[in-house]
Amino acid sequence: MGLLAYALWRLFQGLLDPEKEGTNLRGIAKRLDHSLNGLFHASPASGAGVLVLGVSGGGGGGSPDDWTARFMAQPFGRWLTVILGLVIVGIGLFQFYKAYKADFRDELKLGEMSAREDTWATRVGRLGYAARGVVLGVIGTFLVQAALQTEPDKARGLGGALRTLARQPFGPYVLGAVALGLVAYGAFMFVMARYRKIKPT
Repeated sequence: MGLLAYALWRLFQGLLDPEKEGTNLRGIAKRLDHSLNGLFHASPASGAGVLVLGVSGGGGGGSPDDWTARFMAQPFGRWLTVILGLVIVGIGLFQFYKAYKADFRDELKLGEMSAREDTWATRVGRLGYAARGVVLGVIGTFLVQAALQTEPDKARGLGGALRTLARQPFGPYVLGAVALGLVAYGAFMFVMARYRKIKPT
């Protein structure tokens, strides 16, 4: 339920813009990031729901290669899939930018935080955004590869991306670092829940 609620909130942010991000280039980039965040977390949320309900995964059509195959079967679907993959890679790169700039601090009530809390919030935020950049970059790259080679089974979701990282040279160490980063991002969400600025409507 927590993952689903987070996914819905991110989609709400991206589509309806309750925080008035605007329609300039920066605002559109942030809203697109919110929307992809929602879709990114909707996949594991639905998978968790299937496990809890005990529904068989066979024939469900919910795996990345299933929906990629259906998408590529549409007119111009192959090239639209390439564009989607490149957009996901771009969003991944944007995560690295956010990690470098640490502009997520602008969304926090820094005046209510101690210097120690500010320092650690910045550290875990940077680590978390960097880890998200790695995962999104891998997912987008495989999506582009699947479209160009017309092999939908090469598409990867979150789990597939992490398994791919594990099979690379020094993969377990890379995967461990990414896992630590994703845990850090989760911890940073607790910080956001406590100190996030709420803009009045």
